[in-house]
Amino acid sequence: MPSVSHTLLKEKGQELAQDLCTKMQDKAKDIQKTAQQWQRQAARTTRRAARATDEYVHDNAWTVVASVAIGFFTLGFLLGRSRD
Repeated sequence: MPSVSHTLLKEKGQELAQDLCTKMQDKAKDIQKTAQQWQRQAARTTRRAARATDEYVHDNAWTVVASVAIGFFTLGFLLGRSRD
Protein backbone atom coordinates (compact mmCIF):
# COMPACT_ATOMS: atom_id res chain seq x y z
CA MET A 1 0.00 0.00 0.00
CA PRO A 2 1.45 3.37 -1.00
CA SER A 3 2.35 5.77 1.75
CA VAL A 4 0.60 9.11 2.24
CA SER A 5 3.69 11.01 1.08
CA HIS A 6 3.88 8.89 -2.08
CA THR A 7 0.22 9.61 -2.84
CA LEU A 8 0.66 13.35 -2.21
CA LEU A 9 3.77 13.42 -4.41
CA LYS A 10 1.92 11.63 -7.20
CA GLU A 11 -1.04 14.03 -6.96
CA LYS A 12 1.29 17.04 -6.98
CA GLY A 13 3.07 15.65 -10.05
CA GLN A 14 -0.23 15.19 -11.88
CA GLU A 15 -1.29 18.71 -10.92
CA LEU A 16 1.98 20.16 -12.21
CA ALA A 17 1.68 18.16 -15.43
CA GLN A 18 -1.88 19.45 -15.95
CA ASP A 19 -0.76 23.05 -15.31
CA LEU A 20 2.09 22.65 -17.78
CA CYS A 21 -0.25 21.17 -20.38
CA THR A 22 -2.70 24.06 -19.94
CA LYS A 23 0.08 26.64 -20.27
CA MET A 24 1.38 24.96 -23.42
CA GLN A 25 -2.11 24.94 -24.95
CA ASP A 26 -2.58 28.62 -24.10
CA LYS A 27 0.81 29.47 -25.64
CA ALA A 28 -0.06 27.48 -28.79
CA LYS A 29 -3.33 29.44 -29.12
CA ASP A 30 -1.45 32.73 -28.72
CA ILE A 31 1.05 31.72 -31.40
CA GLN A 32 -1.76 30.71 -33.73
CA LYS A 33 -3.54 34.05 -33.22
CA THR A 34 -0.31 35.93 -33.92
CA ALA A 35 0.30 33.91 -37.10
CA GLN A 36 -3.25 34.64 -38.29
CA GLN A 37 -2.74 38.37 -37.65
CA TRP A 38 0.51 38.30 -39.65
CA GLN A 39 -1.24 36.44 -42.46
CA ARG A 40 -4.07 39.00 -42.60
CA GLN A 41 -1.58 41.89 -42.59
CA ALA A 42 0.47 40.27 -45.37
CA ALA A 43 -2.68 39.75 -47.45
CA ARG A 44 -3.72 43.40 -46.98
CA THR A 45 -0.26 44.65 -47.90
CA THR A 46 -0.11 42.41 -50.96
CA ARG A 47 -3.53 43.59 -52.14
CA ARG A 48 -2.48 47.23 -51.73
CA ALA A 49 0.73 46.63 -53.69
CA ALA A 50 -1.15 44.81 -56.45
CA ARG A 51 -3.70 47.64 -56.66
CA ALA A 52 -0.96 50.28 -56.84
CA THR A 53 0.90 48.30 -59.51
CA ASP A 54 -2.29 47.83 -61.52
CA GLU A 55 -3.04 51.56 -61.40
CA TYR A 56 0.53 52.46 -62.39
CA VAL A 57 0.51 50.07 -65.35
CA HIS A 58 -2.86 51.37 -66.53
CA ASP A 59 -1.71 54.98 -66.25
CA ASN A 60 1.72 54.35 -67.84
CA ALA A 61 1.13 51.41 -70.17
CA TRP A 62 3.58 52.34 -72.92
CA THR A 63 6.31 53.27 -70.46
CA VAL A 64 5.96 49.88 -68.79
CA VAL A 65 5.93 48.03 -72.13
CA ALA A 66 9.06 49.89 -73.27
CA SER A 67 10.84 49.26 -69.95
CA VAL A 68 10.09 45.55 -70.04
CA ALA A 69 11.16 45.32 -73.69
CA ILE A 70 14.45 47.10 -72.99
CA GLY A 71 15.07 44.94 -69.92
CA PHE A 72 14.50 41.66 -71.77
CA PHE A 73 16.47 42.84 -74.81
CA THR A 74 19.40 43.64 -72.50
CA LEU A 75 19.07 40.31 -70.71
CA GLY A 76 18.95 38.42 -74.01
CA PHE A 77 21.95 40.35 -75.30
CA LEU A 78 24.00 39.58 -72.18
CA LEU A 79 23.04 35.91 -72.09
CA GLY A 80 23.72 35.57 -75.82
CA ARG A 81 27.19 37.08 -75.48
CA SER A 82 28.18 34.77 -72.61
CA ARG A 83 27.74 31.67 -74.82
CA ASP A 84 30.33 32.78 -77.37
